[in-house]
Parts: sequence; structure tokens; C-alpha cells
Amino acid sequence: MTDPARSDPARPGPAGTGPGSSDPAGNGGASDGPLLEVRDAEVAYGAVTAVRGISLRVEAGEVVALLGANGAGKTTTLRMISGLLPPARGAVWFDGTRIAGAPLSGPAPAAPPVRSAPAERAGRVSRGRHRDAARQRDAAGQRDVPGLPVHRVTALGISHVPEGRRIFPAMTVAENLAMGAYLDRRRDRAETLRGLDRVHALFPRLAERSRQPAGTLSGGEQQMLAIGRALMARPRLILLDEPSLGLAPLLVATIFEVIREINAGGTTVLLVEQNAAAALRISHRGYVLDTGTVVLEGGADDLARDARVRDAYLGGSDEPRGAQDTSTTNDRDAMAP
Repeated sequence: MTDPARSDPARPGPAGTGPGSSDPAGNGGASDGPLLEVRDAEVAYGAVTAVRGISLRVEAGEVVALLGANGAGKTTTLRMISGLLPPARGAVWFDGTRIAGAPLSGPAPAAPPVRSAPAERAGRVSRGRHRDAARQRDAAGQRDVPGLPVHRVTALGISHVPEGRRIFPAMTVAENLAMGAYLDRRRDRAETLRGLDRVHALFPRLAERSRQPAGTLSGGEQQMLAIGRALMARPRLILLDEPSLGLAPLLVATIFEVIREINAGGTTVLLVEQNAAAALRISHRGYVLDTGTVVLEGGADDLARDARVRDAYLGGSDEPRGAQDTSTTNDRDAMAP
């Protein structure tokens, strides 16, 4: 499936590409290639392979959706990109810098000769077998290269909002937001305060609740806090894992409008979302995963019209299956202008 030129006036082009556009964070990419590239990556949990040879790219300024059923490998893919899980093979590149895995091209260095462990060193045989297997993978170009740790990936400009929000419940809203700026060594206090102002402009309720323990917030407010904390790091790429999960339909619409605003402000977005219809409406392109493999990719409009996508993920409704109105009074108030 090809990626046609964007013609939908309701969906803006990639942020930062229009006349007079600029990156407000001053984080323009140094590479002429895609901002993010995953090439032939494989991730396993023990003996279970969760991602199998996945390849994808995200251009600067895009919103790209990852769609698929539960267990398709979407969350694992985000965890690999952010450095939480190392690929067993393949590679992840960000703005021309390899952040995980083996090089994208060229053979791995030849492995040194492997000598069998002497019989009298039986206690070391198990460790030797692990080393031998690693050397064999190395010689085959399938090296286990953990890549950069999470804090260095974050410092490069990738922020990850995981499924379930993962806020610090005992800390205040303000303290949670401050944690998001901790690794950004490029800014001074004045810039941190400007970043906080931008987050408060997107989520006014966070300003009102700044001294409140984060664990006492409603579900919708906690999702706002998780996104706001990620934005405090001034990311060039934000990874969003199921931002609408457990939220009422009206609040889902608000969250997706905020994602659109984040992208319009110059931040690239890679989005995992159960609500495929809403995700495709704000996306430029998308990938469909099944059992850890990309089975379909293309422009968002094409995917929304594709019969296979409609039958499997859209179902003729914008509301995800099983969605319930779990919003609280606080959630509804947060949506009020």
C-alpha cells in the first residue's frame, strides 16, 4: 500500500514543514533520513518471541499509528525503541544515531575460535554454552546489543508515555512534572518554567492541582499528567501507549485533540492505540501488526478505507469495544473550556 500525498484539509501536514513553521524547542534533526527507523528487529521474552523482524520508519513531524490486536507486539515495539527492552537482532536508529541493536548494514565482526571447555571444568560448561551461542549469533550478524540505557535515549529526545500512566502517586503534580525535566541538561530554570507554562496551557487542570498528590487524581487527570511529564523533557519524538485506555469517550476526544496540538507544535508522535478510528483520524501513516510482524502499512486514509482494517479494528464504530463511561466529575470538569 502506498502512502499518498495528504489531501485532507482537516488533517494538517507534518508539523514544522509548512511556510514559516519552526520547531519551538529548537531540536531540529541533523539527519536527512527518517527521524526514527526500526530495521528487522526481533524482541523475545525468554523463549517467546514477541516481535519478529519488524521494520518501520517515522519521519520528523509525523503522527504514525501502530494498530493491532492485543499481543500483536505494539507495546513491545515501543519498549524496545525507548530502551526498556534490547532487540535480539536488528537495530533502532534515531536521527542517524544507532540507539539499539547491530548496525543496519554490513557483516558483524568475525567471531574468535570457540574452544570446548575441558571436562574437568564441568561447573563452567553452562556459562561456556551461553558464550558459544552468543559468539555464533555474533558471527551470523545477530548480535545481542542492548543499546543505550533509557536515560540516554530520553536525553537524545525520545519520551515514552507507557500504558497505565506510571506516575509517582505519592509525589505532587508539580513534582511529577519536574521529574520530566530532570534529564534535560540543555535548559536553565527559565526554560523549565516556559516548558511548564506550555504543559499548563495544554492541561489547565494540572495547574489547578499542582500541589495535590498525583495518586488522588482521576484517571483522566493522571493521563494528562503522564503526557505532561513526558513533554517536560522537550522530546522530539513522543511514544504514546494506549492514551485513551479506560477513559470516557468525551475525554478520549480531548486527549486526541491534545495529541494533534502537540504534533502541530513540532513534536513527532508514534501512537499505539486501541481506538483505531480515532488514531487514524489524527495520523499521517500507520502500521498494522499481527503476532509481532508488520502485515500492512500505508497512509492513514488508505488504512481507514481498507476492508481488512475496517473488519478487524474499526467495526463501524469510533468507540473501542467494551468502552464504558468511567469518567468522574473531575474528568468532565477538566474537559470544560
